[in-house]
Amino acid sequence: MKKEKEPKVVYFKDELNDDFADNKISTKTLDNSYKYINNSWLFRFNSFWLRYLFAVPVLTIMMLFMYRPKIKNKQVLKQVKKQGYYIYANHVIPLDPIIIPVKANPGKACIIISSYDAFSIHPIVTWLIKHFYTIPIPSDKEMFKNYVDCLSWHIKKKHRVLIFPEAHIWPYYNRIRNFKAGSFRYPVNDNAPIVTMTTTFKKRRGNKPPKPIIYVDGPFYPDESLSYRERVDELANRAYEAMKYRSENEENFEYIHYEKKDD
Repeated sequence: MKKEKEPKVVYFKDELNDDFADNKISTKTLDNSYKYINNSWLFRFNSFWLRYLFAVPVLTIMMLFMYRPKIKNKQVLKQVKKQGYYIYANHVIPLDPIIIPVKANPGKACIIISSYDAFSIHPIVTWLIKHFYTIPIPSDKEMFKNYVDCLSWHIKKKHRVLIFPEAHIWPYYNRIRNFKAGSFRYPVNDNAPIVTMTTTFKKRRGNKPPKPIIYVDGPFYPDESLSYRERVDELANRAYEAMKYRSENEENFEYIHYEKKDD
C-alpha cells in the first residue's frame, strides 16, 4: 500500500500581505490615462466571441482534465440572476478567476478585479484579459473614482463583479484568512447584493492535488439601518463568517500546510 504523503509545509509571516503566486512578474505602473469603461461596439464584439465562442468551451474542457471542480448550493444564484451583484471568493487556485465565472454561470458577464500583475505580462495578454472583463485595481487615488464608477456601471448593466478580499493567492490553503473590509464599500455604494463562493478541497486517491468543491452562500444585502461604515463592516463580517463556516467542513482536505514563522 502506497504511503500517504505528508502535506508540504509553507511558512508565512504576514497573513494579510504575503503572496505565494511565485509568478516572477515585473509589475508595471498603471497609466493614469487607463480607460476603465470601454463600451465601443468593437470592444463588445471582440469580448463576445472571445468569451463565448472560445474561452468558455476551451476552459470547460480544461477544467475536466485539470481540477474537475464542483459547485454546491448553486440555487442561491437564482435569487440574483436578474440583477447585478458582487461575488467574494477565497483565492486558492491560480485559475480561480476563470473557474468561478464559468462554473457559476458562463452566460452572464463577470468583471474580474485583479492586481496590475496580470496586465504586466505581455501586450497580447493585456489585450485578452481586458476583453475577458478583467479590470485592474488603481495604483493611485486620482484613478480611484473612475475605478469605482466602473464597478457601479457594470452593476447597473446587471453584470457580476468578482473580488478576492484576501487579495493574495495561497495555493490550496484550506482555511479563510482575515481580510480587510475595504472592498465591501462597493456593494454598499451600489446597495447591491453579494454572494460568497468558498473553495474547499476534497481528497483524491493517491497524492493527486485535491478536487475543488465550491460552496455558494447568500445573497447578503447591505443593512440600510446602519451607518455607512457599519454597513461596510457588517457586510464584510457576514461574508467572512459564511466563508469560514464552509472552510471548517471536516472534509476540507489540507494538501499544503501553512504555518506562521516566528520572527
